[in-house]
Amino acid sequence: MDSAPADVPIAIGGQLDPATVLGGYRHGAFPMPAATAADVEVNHALYEESVESGRTVVLDSPLPDPYALVWWSPDPRPVIPYGGLTKARSLMKLLRNRLRWTTTTNQDFARVLAECRRDRLPEWLTTELCACMIELNRQGWAHSVEVWEDDELVGGAIGIGTGEVFVLDTCFHRRSNASKVALLDMEHRLAGAGVTLLDVEWDSERSRRLGAGPLPRHEFLAALARGSDPVRLADGVEPVRRLGYLRTPG
Repeated sequence: MDSAPADVPIAIGGQLDPATVLGGYRHGAFPMPAATAADVEVNHALYEESVESGRTVVLDSPLPDPYALVWWSPDPRPVIPYGGLTKARSLMKLLRNRLRWTTTTNQDFARVLAECRRDRLPEWLTTELCACMIELNRQGWAHSVEVWEDDELVGGAIGIGTGEVFVLDTCFHRRSNASKVALLDMEHRLAGAGVTLLDVEWDSERSRRLGAGPLPRHEFLAALARGSDPVRLADGVEPVRRLGYLRTPG
């Protein structure tokens, strides 16, 4: 399965349950379920050739059509060394001098997840996947950071950690910069947890702006293999002002 090229999924099929999803993350693969029948047909059109050639593995699956669930493991993998999340000077100044937001962890995981899902296309955060994520949060694998303006939730982020790797899975904002604050807070709360890499999953202009660079998949999988324990976030209510004094190494 490690030999699939970057532009095709590593596998199709399987099932969406907490154990399988966690197993995927622990082995460098993440699920992209199809939300509609039309999405399933698109997957057929895009990936049937890869399946027929053996580049994409077909997993045993209870699904009527295995193309309803696609697993990705990009090569190279876009990652940020821990501590290297971009800290723009303008945002740092704003955090120190103007913003009066606070942050919490795991106080409203389901709501943050729902906000991340809202109005997002393609709709990969399906009801089934959200149920898995909520259970993984209950088990201590998945975490949320909430950004508050008084009592209003204005931003947040979801992540999953295992060993040395913490996945910055999804985020949202209802105020300018609130998702950036959520990600910075999430990184800051990982201090001392043994994390060496922040995984952003997909290469994009936005991920590069966050500080992500390419890492060969075999090196990413080696980092995952060095640890398997759940990663904890520091808890508590914190002012975002404290984040304004962080600096990107180098």
